[in-house]
Amino acid sequence: MATENLSTSQTSAAVSLFQKAHGRMTTIQRIDEQVAALQDQRRKLQDELRAVQALINEEFERVMSGASSESPNRMLAHMADTEGPGANGEDSERDAEMNEAVA
Repeated sequence: MATENLSTSQTSAAVSLFQKAHGRMTTIQRIDEQVAALQDQRRKLQDELRAVQALINEEFERVMSGASSESPNRMLAHMADTEGPGANGEDSERDAEMNEAVA
């Protein structure tokens, strides 16, 4: 009877260890799946970013090729009128100095 109790406790300990190992392996498998999903998401976002960067580059090329016919003063004046702090009257003195420096 004593050997039977010893054998049962050893078996119970072994079963507990196998269950613990199985739980850890299952956790690792879930983490691997999550990492794979994150890598796929990162790849997709990186592809989207590259596409947006290409569009930005194309827009800059379009603006710069059209700008070659405009004078730098006219471009600066247009930029100051349409955006930035100078658009609402602020920093107009600084903008005037910038325009004079380019002229």
